[in-house]
Amino acid sequence: MRLERVSASLTEVEVDGEIAIYHPVTDAVVLLNPSASAIWRLTADGPVTVEEVVPLLAEAFGIDPAEARRGVAAGIEVLVDEQLLLVDAP
Repeated sequence: MRLERVSASLTEVEVDGEIAIYHPVTDAVVLLNPSASAIWRLTADGPVTVEEVVPLLAEAFGIDPAEARRGVAAGIEVLVDEQLLLVDAP
């Protein structure tokens, strides 16, 4: 599964290690949780896959891969629901 930021002109700021994003199309400000913030950072330079993200989050948060996978799934859900991230199925 490939993760990619939407192409809208978004404004983001970091607040205490988490990211707040203003989406001009939806006129919403979204404060991302730590998992969603980490995923957002990893997509800064282009698309990434879930398989790439899970081990990085496991290492960054000091958790096992199964727990990291659940965190990634939750983060993706937030980012997709807020129209910030596009997901391409394999």
